[in-house]
Amino acid sequence: MRRWSHRLIVCGIIFALIVVAVALVLRPRSGKAKGLRVLYKPNANYLLYFVARDKGFFAAEGLDVKGIEMESTNLMVQALASGQAEFNPSNSVPALYAAEQNSAGTFKFLYITLMAKGRSNNAIIVAKDSPIVRLQDLKGKTVGTPPGITSVVMAQLIFKGALGSWEGILFKELETRGLLQALAANQLDAIFAIEPLITMGKEKGIAKTLVIDAMETYVMDPIPIAGGVISSDLAKANPDMAKRIQRAMEKAIDYTRANESECRKILAKAIGIEEGTANSLGVNTYWKLSEVEPEKVQRLADMLLENGALEKKVDTSCMYWKSK
Repeated sequence: MRRWSHRLIVCGIIFALIVVAVALVLRPRSGKAKGLRVLYKPNANYLLYFVARDKGFFAAEGLDVKGIEMESTNLMVQALASGQAEFNPSNSVPALYAAEQNSAGTFKFLYITLMAKGRSNNAIIVAKDSPIVRLQDLKGKTVGTPPGITSVVMAQLIFKGALGSWEGILFKELETRGLLQALAANQLDAIFAIEPLITMGKEKGIAKTLVIDAMETYVMDPIPIAGGVISSDLAKANPDMAKRIQRAMEKAIDYTRANESECRKILAKAIGIEEGTANSLGVNTYWKLSEVEPEKVQRLADMLLENGALEKKVDTSCMYWKSK
């Protein structure tokens, strides 16, 4: 009996060692990068993503980034919700809230992007030789916007803040690359423009600025216009990836705050503009989750509801990701 007991003990130890060895072989290797599909647009609002990518902050977190360029904000929201991508570094909130109102708890913020006066990258621009000198002159005219609900809604709120109503103004969505051409061809009377379109219009002799800092002047200042967003499904299924993304982006926030000039060079390279052009662009500011002023985030959601951009109230307090 003692001999059998001894053999059983030995076999048990050997079996345990085999199990441990197999587990060590089959476990995911911490050194292997995890695939991360990131949605982006080639504009200044995605600066933070370009910084995190080019400075190696994603790689340092073991994330292998695949960028997916999209023009439409609406399609970006759909792609994130359906699992076609894991992360949008600058998801505009009007489109986000429009989806969230119908399916609460779908998205989570990792940080908030702000536009503030003096650091803005939005404006109402008109043709260089246009006789229009005031926003009032655009009554009965056509204003072009980039594609997606965000641009249209924000343009409407600008005119409501400035004129009391956007009635009588036609808003026309066009692909960003075609907006300046349409303005030059007199197919548009003005554009609600996001950088680098404002600076490019000036450099090409096509456009001049009618109102700079339009959103901050007539809607809210600062305005929590976007945020780094993941789906709630990803947050639940893969909190480790969510944490890695957040760490990488917070490193990018810190780097941007300390190295604005260098970040402008990164932006110029990323979106294919001259460094001189990039130097004239406004650089957004950011709130890490520990810095967020939640009442301002909620205020914008309520403003969208009051102005008919939303049908239901969105509780933004539920949209912040909380790591465990």
